[in-house]
Amino acid sequence: MIESLARLLALQDRDQKLRNLRLEMEELPNARAAQESQLAASAARLEASKSRLRAIEVERKTLQTEASAKRATIERYKAQQLQTRKNEEYSALAHEIAVGEKAVSDLEDRELELMEEAEALAPSLQAAESEYAADKVRIEKALRVLDAQGPNIEELIRDLEAARSEAAQGIDESLLATYERIFQNKAGSAIVLMENEVCFGCHMKVTSQTALEVRAEKHIVHCPSCGRILRLPD
Repeated sequence: MIESLARLLALQDRDQKLRNLRLEMEELPNARAAQESQLAASAARLEASKSRLRAIEVERKTLQTEASAKRATIERYKAQQLQTRKNEEYSALAHEIAVGEKAVSDLEDRELELMEEAEALAPSLQAAESEYAADKVRIEKALRVLDAQGPNIEELIRDLEAARSEAAQGIDESLLATYERIFQNKAGSAIVLMENEVCFGCHMKVTSQTALEVRAEKHIVHCPSCGRILRLPD
């Protein structure tokens, strides 16, 4: 392998590691947001269960208040019945008493439905509480790991940048500029294998002349299709 290509390969190794680390660094906020979103969703599920139970309790108290008021009204109507001597008034009060008793029965039925719903919700609330507690421990641990990764990655990047600068020394400026342009445009893949006269970058077959030049290893050769620098397998 010619020296210039060997230098470029060493440079690409560092550049690819740097690229991966920078991408990883860029992804950290998204990873943190995803973990926080999971915890928020778990908390929301728990709150939904608690909220429904609170709503049931509020409605039950309202029903009890309404039923108590209805019973008081019924007792008043019954007392009026004992005092009246008019059949028409007695019948009207009897009707109101029946209507009131039906309303109380409906209120009691609804309260019973709510009690049954609350009883049925108890296991799901317990499960939601356990799930949230487990999620909180797991996600907070994951967040601590993510927070620690940032400084570690930054340190690795600084070390690699220094190594990268050292690797770039001695490479012809024009060749270095060409390499950097290809590396940028081809997603971190400037130098690729050529095997069986196929470029492993674009997977296109190269010309016979190009293949001969690559095998000769006398100068830098580019793929006619994608422009990447070609090299032979080790």
